[in-house]
Amino acid sequence: MQKIAYRLVEYKITENEHGDLWWETHIGLGSLKSGKCFINGDILFIKPSESTGPGFLKGEFLDHLNKLPKWGKTKYYCASYKIFKCQSVSRKELFAGMKNRLQDEALLRKNELIEKEASKTTRKSVKVDKKKHISYKLHPYEIIEKHNGQLFWKSHGGSGRLKKGRCHIKGSILFLEPGETELSNCMKKEFLQQLNRLPDWERTKYFCARYTIHYSGTGAICRSLKEDKAINITGTKSIGVSKKAFGVEENTKPTTLSTIIAKDEITIFFNFFKILVMLILRLLFGCFQMIYKAIRVFIGRWTQFRG
Repeated sequence: MQKIAYRLVEYKITENEHGDLWWETHIGLGSLKSGKCFINGDILFIKPSESTGPGFLKGEFLDHLNKLPKWGKTKYYCASYKIFKCQSVSRKELFAGMKNRLQDEALLRKNELIEKEASKTTRKSVKVDKKKHISYKLHPYEIIEKHNGQLFWKSHGGSGRLKKGRCHIKGSILFLEPGETELSNCMKKEFLQQLNRLPDWERTKYFCARYTIHYSGTGAICRSLKEDKAINITGTKSIGVSKKAFGVEENTKPTTLSTIIAKDEITIFFNFFKILVMLILRLLFGCFQMIYKAIRVFIGRWTQFRG
């Protein structure tokens, strides 16, 4: 069976003749972890790891990666995400278990083409007032479509607060970008009552509220799917981002896979060092107790002898 391997930052992406995709990456101490991945829209989704095993040393693995052609089939990739069904009563995320992963992936692929036609039909059938907006219900979120086609989300944050942010459709998934919190006089009960009066969101079958999307070419974090801005994390070329970007804090710092691995190794070392110090202290404490008891016995006998 013919397979083609690609380089995606610090991932090795392998594709077989049927279009099935797998990923593989180094996790330190000569070990590798791997799993499946799939494409939805122009995003490569890296699914949770399915296996770990022995592999190259990190330097050897990176040398092997550098010999492979760059991954160019999607503009973005996403390794951290939670995807939910829009019409589902429960909030159980996709790929939560090994048994339903293939089924969930097949549903995503099937609905990717259906969403494009459904979106066209919905736009034609709904008359939009250019002076107003249309709101939909999506679990605890109110999805707001402006007259210019821009999408926003809103939810109640409790204690007299509302959370608001932008959202964008990619493939068959509605992505809810990080938002901002503002004070509001609207009570939670009132907000939920208004939410329940709205029609259900049906433009996409799935939505994703927590995720981190990267550019496939550089590994830089994509701050906004609409604005197409990124922060460079590879050190090859700096890509500027305004600190006032919507829903982004100024002290947000991206991290690479190698940085995460390095932090894990440092954490393991300090944990081992802490355990070693505790053992040494216990041994010293035991020795001091024995010396103290011996001194007491010696003083007692010496006192009796003098008496």
